[in-house]
Amino acid sequence: MANEDNALEAAAAALREAQEAVHTARRKLTAAIVTAYQAGEPAARIAERTGTSVIEIRNLLAAAQASRRA
Repeated sequence: MANEDNALEAAAAALREAQEAVHTARRKLTAAIVTAYQAGEPAARIAERTGTSVIEIRNLLAAAQASRRA
């Protein structure tokens, strides 16, 4: 039973670490997208480069309140 408890705790800790890594990666991606957009790169090109849709990019830019003016 103790072995199972340790496995459960270890899995939960690994999940928390992975979730934090995802959050960090999303913050970095958002910052890079905003920077590219403010530098004049079109949303369609950013979407192409990131493997997402233009709608996702525009939603992200809106949520970040990004404009062409820095």
